[in-house]
Amino acid sequence: MSGPATAVFTPEGIAILLAARAIEEALQMGAEYADTLEDVKRKEAGRKAQLRQEQAASAARLAGLKERAERLEARCLRLSGLTRPDGGLPPAPAGAEAADAAAWIAYARRLEAALSGMEARLESENRAALEAVAAAGETPDLRGVLALYLAQRRAERGAAEQAAWRETVERTLARLDLPPGEALPVRIEALARAVILAETPARAELLGNELRREIHLHRRAAEQAKRDAAQAADWLQAFAAAGSLAAAGADEQALSERLQAVAAGLLPLDAATREAALRRAEEIGRAAREQEAKAAAVVLEQSLRDLGYRVETVRETLFAEGGMIHFQRPGWGGHFVRLRANAKEKKVNFNVVRAPVDAEKSDAAARKRQDFMAEERWCAEFPKLLATLAARGLKLDVTRLLEAGELPVQEVAAERLPRFESETAPERKKTLKTLSPR
Repeated sequence: MSGPATAVFTPEGIAILLAARAIEEALQMGAEYADTLEDVKRKEAGRKAQLRQEQAASAARLAGLKERAERLEARCLRLSGLTRPDGGLPPAPAGAEAADAAAWIAYARRLEAALSGMEARLESENRAALEAVAAAGETPDLRGVLALYLAQRRAERGAAEQAAWRETVERTLARLDLPPGEALPVRIEALARAVILAETPARAELLGNELRREIHLHRRAAEQAKRDAAQAADWLQAFAAAGSLAAAGADEQALSERLQAVAAGLLPLDAATREAALRRAEEIGRAAREQEAKAAAVVLEQSLRDLGYRVETVRETLFAEGGMIHFQRPGWGGHFVRLRANAKEKKVNFNVVRAPVDAEKSDAAARKRQDFMAEERWCAEFPKLLATLAARGLKLDVTRLLEAGELPVQEVAAERLPRFESETAPERKKTLKTLSPR
């Protein structure tokens, strides 16, 4: 086997956090670790599922409001070609306001008001037009004013020319990659209608080029929007998992609303939102690393105790700032295993050490033989520790192994070693009944 060993440590995110929480709860309740871990996992899964449902419901509400507003916009745009709205069409929500459901509701109401005004005005104009047609002795077109309007425009152009432009528009619109049932974007719909109803071929060609350009820009924007939506959803999930927005302040709540709007496709991911999300993600990552380091200390200490070792209290900063601990089994005498953690390099080193012995009562050969036996004993137990830590989310990848006896066992001053023999029973921490999850 080996003597001194070096390993790279990797706290495995949620696994080690759940293990540490299960250890603490099991110790408090006197329960078995495996049962407590399963309970902790169920609670965590339930919390995440609830957060996902809340986010999905919020995104669905925002998407529904946007779809309703787009339908109203399209109707207003079509009617605005027939009658001029008083004061023009209302402006759409812009910037951070679009992340607020109330802003979209207010915008939809403004559109409905504008639409009602146009419909009332159009009805009045239609009534006058029909009365004029009736007075002239002609039969009114009962299919509606829009048909009358289009018929009037078609009369200004040849039917063959109009059909050709309609076919061109249809081919151009086919380049759009729209989900089934999704309406044309308002700007593209307006350009397509303008091409078909253009007064001259030159005007139709000019508008057709603009339509192609608008479709190209829309496709690029849609691709970017998909990437932005996926990124925003990832951030929201990470923030929710960390609980960072559970009791958020005004700035964090505004960031959450903007990201939800981006994830729902209501807003682009602007530079300010991206910067704020990246900054928050870095804060979350730093806090997560600190939590993982603390959890690793809990897992290490309790795993050693569960395997029957007596161990010094492990500082919660051991894996964050580095440090050293000693542990041993009863009956090991003056031999200990020393664990030294290097937080910067993410490494831990194990080696057997011993307390000073009276040279007059022990010859060198006997000491060397005892040291060799201590290293062999530790080497036989080392794999069990690795497996237990890995099962609890603290993975150790061994990078260096030396044979027992290859290096002399280091002698350490007595004052630097723990004195476990002086512990009283009430001071010892409890040992859990099971070592790893079932």
